[in-house]
This record gives sequence, C-alpha cells and structure tokens, in this order.
Amino acid sequence: MDIYESSLKETVEGLLEALPSVWDRIRSNLRAAGTGKFGITLEQFHVLRHIRRGYRSVGDLAAKKQISRSAVSQAIEVLVAKGLVTRRQEGGDRRRILLELTSHANEVLDANFAENRLWMEGKMASLDREDLGCVTRAMDILKRTFTPEES
Repeated sequence: MDIYESSLKETVEGLLEALPSVWDRIRSNLRAAGTGKFGITLEQFHVLRHIRRGYRSVGDLAAKKQISRSAVSQAIEVLVAKGLVTRRQEGGDRRRILLELTSHANEVLDANFAENRLWMEGKMASLDREDLGCVTRAMDILKRTFTPEES
C-alpha cells in the first residue's frame, strides 16, 4: 500500500469515527432545546424544518423522510394542534393540501437554530484561528465531495 492509499484509508476511518459523535451531540442539543424550551420533539422539529425548506405536502414529506404517509399525517396532526402548522387547499382540488408554518413555528425554528448555533460557538470557542480555518476548509471539501452531482 502506498502513502496515498494509507492516508486515504486513515482519513476515511477518522471521518467515520468523528462525524457520528459530532452529529449525535448536535442532535442531542437540538432535541434538548426543542423539548425543553419549545415543547416539540426532534422529529417534529425536522418536519417543521422540511416544510420551511419547501416540502409542503404529506406526500412530499413522506418521500423526503422515507416514512409512510400515515406517519407524516400523524405528525402533522400534532403540529396543527400545537398551532405550528396550518393546512390549505390548493386551488379547487380538495385532495391537494398544502402545509404552511405559522408565524409561531417560524419563531420556534429561528430560536432553536439560534440557540444551537450559540451552543456550537461555545464548543468551538477554544479553537484558535488556524484550527477554525482548517475546520471550515474541511467542511467545504466534504460538502463538495459528498454533494450529489446534478444531471
């Protein structure tokens, strides 16, 4: 095995070791903020986030999350009851229902994102400028490497 192959294997192993624990901590913080301060579960947070990103029907959400339409419908029922999501008929088609976030849902998402960013900044505050730049460059490289190519 040459030096490049050895370095490649070491990098892949390091990535597979680091990313799950980093993501687990971020998810744990999102979950704690969501349930503790905003009264939503992590799953509900993700549904709200996907609606904000343009997945505005039960079918779209089910496809994105790779879960059943009935599971998404149940989640939407809870979010509607909490005043975070509204349903609106699209045009004259009673079968096409669009999901929209309420202003309260947007406030909850914004506050949760802001709190999580502050938490992450606190975790990374001990890094020097060089290390911060290294992390930024690494994230850019990973994003380029793993973003699907558009055809």
